[in-house]
Amino acid sequence: MADQREIILSRLVALCGTVNGVAAVARNHLDVAGLLRPAVVIHDGIEQLFDAPDTMHHSELQRMELAPSITIIVRGGTTADPGVLMSLYRSQIVAAILRDATILAAIGTNGRIRYEGCAVTLPDAEAKEHRIDLSLSFRYPFRLGDL
Repeated sequence: MADQREIILSRLVALCGTVNGVAAVARNHLDVAGLLRPAVVIHDGIEQLFDAPDTMHHSELQRMELAPSITIIVRGGTTADPGVLMSLYRSQIVAAILRDATILAAIGTNGRIRYEGCAVTLPDAEAKEHRIDLSLSFRYPFRLGDL
């Protein structure tokens, strides 16, 4: 087996790149000014222990929860309504993630994917860009032997 965390994060990048209209996808990039728009930026986020069986040593088996940061950036000042565009990309990305066989296999039968909502940040007046942050969490088994 491979590291489930890396499988999920790599697959998020690949899935976002297949969404119709998305011009660029970047992972862990801080300077995204040069990316074409619309763009999706994914940061690895937080991985933390969810639970572990009482009968096992923590290093043998536990369940982890991963909460990456997924931001969709659309340029303002076009003829299209930025709110409509952000909703369109949000819908396509969330649907792709929740249905993806690779991610579903990585989380296993005791895992889950949870869409927790989104937040639209105020646009930057100088950059004329609108951003929507998606909140998803992925619960999956962690086995020391998989590393």
